[in-house]
Amino acid sequence: MTSIKKAYADTPLGQVHYRYAAPPPGTPTKDALVLLHMSASSGASMEALMGILVPAGHPCYAPDMPGFGSSFDPTSDPPNIGWYVELYADHVFPAMGLQPGRFHLIGHHSGGVIGLDMAVSHPQLLKSLVSIGPAVMTAEQRSEMRTKYVVPFNQAEPSGAHLLKTWEYLSDQAHNIPTTELSLLQREAIDHIRAWRGRLQIYGCVWSQDSERLLEEVKTPTLALCARDDVLWAYFDSFKALRPDIKSAEIDGGNFGPDRGTKSIAAQVTAWLQ
Repeated sequence: MTSIKKAYADTPLGQVHYRYAAPPPGTPTKDALVLLHMSASSGASMEALMGILVPAGHPCYAPDMPGFGSSFDPTSDPPNIGWYVELYADHVFPAMGLQPGRFHLIGHHSGGVIGLDMAVSHPQLLKSLVSIGPAVMTAEQRSEMRTKYVVPFNQAEPSGAHLLKTWEYLSDQAHNIPTTELSLLQREAIDHIRAWRGRLQIYGCVWSQDSERLLEEVKTPTLALCARDDVLWAYFDSFKALRPDIKSAEIDGGNFGPDRGTKSIAAQVTAWLQ
């Protein structure tokens, strides 16, 4: 069983919490992997994936985005995705001991949005990028998503009604998750309730990003993965049409791929890294 530890990276704005794990003694060490979670999850959503990739020889690091998990809360709304990119590149990654060009980034949903921006603005930083559920859309499509997702649906209310709203929202996102996976829904509900403001902050930046332009410009080796029942599957063909040279593949797991499609993602990532 993979031993996952926790630590904090100091930044000028506050502490960023992260999970990390090293390969077992005697295992040949391969390139390090950074795993960036979706909104409004936390690094906890990457533990199952780490459980496969770490024993295979990859040191893994899974930070909580600012405004999520146990990381600090931004005092004002970040202006764009570049704000997250610079914080990671200038402070968080160095604090975790990562060297430019010596690690790969695996980003899920908004984590992949950060990864795409990072690959273009800091081409020397990442060895490769894996985007799970890439959010590459036209300006019109992003505007539609902003209307749908930049809504404070679960801001705290005295009645506690926001707790049930969060549960129902996640149950719908998970496509009526089976009772055998209630622990996943419980964990996600806690993370989403904690990050109700952080969710709005990152989504405001996501739907303002010119993702089409960035995808056209990215030169970092990239692998795109998406599940057929992922909310972003509808845009996957557009991604592939815009950059047919980028390797893409279908995975399992819907909107919760790292948890529910762990084996299919790990198989794609392992083959990609080899």
